Amino acid sequence: MSFDQFFYGQGRVSFAEINATTGALGKWRYIGDVSALTPKFTTEQVKHIESNSGQRVEVASFDISKSVAIDLTMHSLDTDNLALALRSAVVTTAGGTATAESLGTGLVVGDVVYLANPGVSALVITDSTGTPLTLVADTDYAVDEPFGRVAILNVGTYVQPFKAAYTYADRKAVGMFTAPQKNYALRYEGLDLANQNAPVMVDFYKVAPSVLQQLDLITTGTDVAGMQITAAALADQTKPATGGLGQFGSITKIGAVA
Repeated sequence: MSFDQFFYGQGRVSFAEINATTGALGKWRYIGDVSALTPKFTTEQVKHIESNSGQRVEVASFDISKSVAIDLTMHSLDTDNLALALRSAVVTTAGGTATAESLGTGLVVGDVVYLANPGVSALVITDSTGTPLTLVADTDYAVDEPFGRVAILNVGTYVQPFKAAYTYADRKAVGMFTAPQKNYALRYEGLDLANQNAPVMVDFYKVAPSVLQQLDLITTGTDVAGMQITAAALADQTKPATGGLGQFGSITKIGAVA
């Protein structure tokens, strides 16, 4: 007896970069929580309405192109995901120490300067007298260590420029538009909650993600920030066009009998 097969999906999404030269897949990387994964399938058609019967009926219709767009919302704002969404690369800076870093001249009470490195600890600020004097923390200056922000509270008779010595932490940063567009394979390992968490696997063989559409850096709603991108599913021409699963992708019900 036939029955309805409803679907309510949750699951994991992973990407593997496709080598632009060899076409080989790199390592798969789980991209964290994804609240939306929505493929949209479209075709472009030619339609002809005849002009000889007086009825103007449609007598021909056929596809001339096919496309798939995948809307995706990521919620893990790690540096690898940011690099993917911003077409960039992750730049890692090892922790270290800075000595005699000038804070510039002409500082007055109320001015704010940023050190060259964030993640500051063990900050010591001295002036430029022959025998340098040491400024007093929370009396002459205040520091916000995670951001390396220094507020000047008192300049007194100190000689400028002030000079900073400190230790700074490791950090990772992601630029914007510093790398070419890349292609990836996308895999969805889904669980169908409408069918006792039955496993469903969806593969898109070759996708080209767009850049990040929007990023809410100040959050006022009732959910965490998300990164929305749209990926174009491309035909993988290394696969046979006449193969049973085609060149775009496939949906697999694992252990399914219907």
